[in-house]
Amino acid sequence: MMVTRICLNLFLLVLAALPQMTWQESINSLEVKLLESLLNTYSPSLMPRNGTGPLVVDVKIEMSNVLHVDIMQYTISSVLVLYQSWYAEQLAWNETEFPFTTITVPWGSVWTPSLTVQESFEVVWKTESPPVVLHSDGKVEFALSLRIDSNCNFDLLYYPRDSTRCTLSFSSLANTVNELEFNVSIQNQILNLKREYLVTDVKVSSLKNLPQPCFVVMVKLENTGMRIVLSVIVPSLALVVADLCGFLIPLKDRLAYMITLLLAYLVFHSSLIGSLPGSSSCNPLLSYYYISLLVLLFLSTIETVLVTKLVTDNRNLWLNCGCQWGKAKATTMLPKDQSNNPEHTEDPGKSDCGTTEESSQHLKQASAHVDRLFFFIYFGLVVVFHLLFSALWLFWKCESGKPPGEDYLDGIKWEQK
Repeated sequence: MMVTRICLNLFLLVLAALPQMTWQESINSLEVKLLESLLNTYSPSLMPRNGTGPLVVDVKIEMSNVLHVDIMQYTISSVLVLYQSWYAEQLAWNETEFPFTTITVPWGSVWTPSLTVQESFEVVWKTESPPVVLHSDGKVEFALSLRIDSNCNFDLLYYPRDSTRCTLSFSSLANTVNELEFNVSIQNQILNLKREYLVTDVKVSSLKNLPQPCFVVMVKLENTGMRIVLSVIVPSLALVVADLCGFLIPLKDRLAYMITLLLAYLVFHSSLIGSLPGSSSCNPLLSYYYISLLVLLFLSTIETVLVTKLVTDNRNLWLNCGCQWGKAKATTMLPKDQSNNPEHTEDPGKSDCGTTEESSQHLKQASAHVDRLFFFIYFGLVVVFHLLFSALWLFWKCESGKPPGEDYLDGIKWEQK
């Protein structure tokens, strides 16, 4: 009895599922017939024509992220999605015959715009074969998700407070402006608010002066610069203060201090210059600043060496020459009887310039005056240098080299639509 009941239940389930299976097979059969009727006479290599004018492709760009900014290599990595749509009369159908509002076909089975990014050196498709959605009225929708590694001409004159506009130029090299036209818009959805380089603005524009249809995405990047300020600029200012405070140290201990400071800065300078980007024009002002600091530190060290030599060497060449010349002159002018009189014989420890102790004291006093004078001169040089550097930072504008011809932006003439 139990076996009979189970078999009866299974039979009833099969009877209930038969209409549904028949309906699903009917839908699949209609979809296959629709695809055959649309694609049998359709060539995916030919761009659809809607009248005599160019085919208008609406492109909505969604900028989702800027993953990586490398100022040493002048590259950025951008992530964006291109939502493209256009109308193809050959791909429309009657919903009464085929009851479908939309169907999905694989990429490559219908024509899609062939886009090239001029600044890119690598383009990664996040989806290997993105689907294409066909509507019954002939509208075609195609979403393309990309990660683009591209070059960017960074303006690094004011690094680490620099601001740069990077461009991504999309063009269709297989078509002309008489055949294809892009109607573009953009939506910024970047949320990278905790990175060193922040995206502050994203714009898009169509270019009308090129033979091929083209649109450009312009991304504005600003450097927060806090890491560079804390790790590089603040230690450099501390070095200037330490160099000036070195003049308060006695001369006998100052030379070792200055040489240690100079050697430490040389190591710091070599690693620092290697971390700064280079440019054919408009190098960062910060690189000139650090070279000037090296020159100032070298001058203070040389002054310390010379003054220390003047104090410790009692046989100064110019002083001894002066004393010997004065002594010979005085001996020549003395009478013979006085020169032979023992009472007028001078003590061997004395000379026309005084005793050795007096000469050493005069040298110490003179070196102290020279050291004090050089400190005021050096302090004035440091202040004037920082004032001049601040003025250059505020008012100097460096014009990068541009291609020959009219006014260009990154090699492309910019024209707002």
